[in-house]
Amino acid sequence: MILSVQVLIRGTVKVYNKYWHIAKRLQTEQLQKPDISQIDFSEKNLFHLDIGKRGSTFFLGFYSKEGLKIAFEKYGVYKKLEKKGFKEIITDIDTSDPYKHKIALYYKEKNKKNLLVELVVRKQYFSVHMPFDCHINNKSFLALAIDWLLIQNITGSFTEKRPRLPGQHYPGLGFSHLVLDLLLITCWRLNLAGVLNVPEHYHNAYIYSKAFYYLDPNLQAMYLSLKKCFKNFPLDKISWGIDWGCVIDLNCNKPFQWPIAKQVVPLEKELKGVFQGLSYRRYVKQHIKEYKYEFDEAKYLQCKNKMSEFNMEKCI
Repeated sequence: MILSVQVLIRGTVKVYNKYWHIAKRLQTEQLQKPDISQIDFSEKNLFHLDIGKRGSTFFLGFYSKEGLKIAFEKYGVYKKLEKKGFKEIITDIDTSDPYKHKIALYYKEKNKKNLLVELVVRKQYFSVHMPFDCHINNKSFLALAIDWLLIQNITGSFTEKRPRLPGQHYPGLGFSHLVLDLLLITCWRLNLAGVLNVPEHYHNAYIYSKAFYYLDPNLQAMYLSLKKCFKNFPLDKISWGIDWGCVIDLNCNKPFQWPIAKQVVPLEKELKGVFQGLSYRRYVKQHIKEYKYEFDEAKYLQCKNKMSEFNMEKCI
């Protein structure tokens, strides 16, 4: 199940084998290991312990904080951060909201300026509504939805080769795909149908485009048309260009508005059959030609000349 996604993302089975073998060796007892320092062994607590409430303190109702630390160690997350210069990592989880759970990794101190990774996820049902005959139309699936994902190098600097992208305050850490790999393994472990995401900007969709599909094939056609039209543009230019209203939708002769819509990495067998199937691909291919765009170079240069390093979003 995960093999095909890993091959799709990386074009190799080496990464799949590495993380899959680690996942297979990790036992439930390890992933749910309690933090002994936080356990009160008093007679009162031992006799009034409510086992039924375990899920309220377990990430996604399954992983303990210590279990996540063990997993991150095994998957090499801490080692990758250490290579970037971040050795003393604080791992924090927040399960106070019964619907949304958060993981955060901090460097040395638990505060906003030392935040390296922040992930907010939840379990969410979604339905398939294809504009063509499909045997799972209107059927619901339970998936892992990404509400928020931040991965940043707080000591890094933007360069000509790694320019700032919309929404970034710092450069990335270079392991977004590792995070996705671990989310896919989480779906497998919790028997979820896939991973849901809503890309906020064009570059978010671009980075994960080899794994994610838009639930609406018309939006998949729109995205692929954009990608094809501006294939020779640097990623930062097209992403900022869309945000600044420099990409013109020629169907209405107005600035193109980036859609806020769901994408999915399908893992469940029926879902994979649809999104990787002939009908979906044929529909997308037939509709790509309906979307046409033009880039307003003059407006882009005007916006770019106004911008300051930390105030780019306001330069429209």
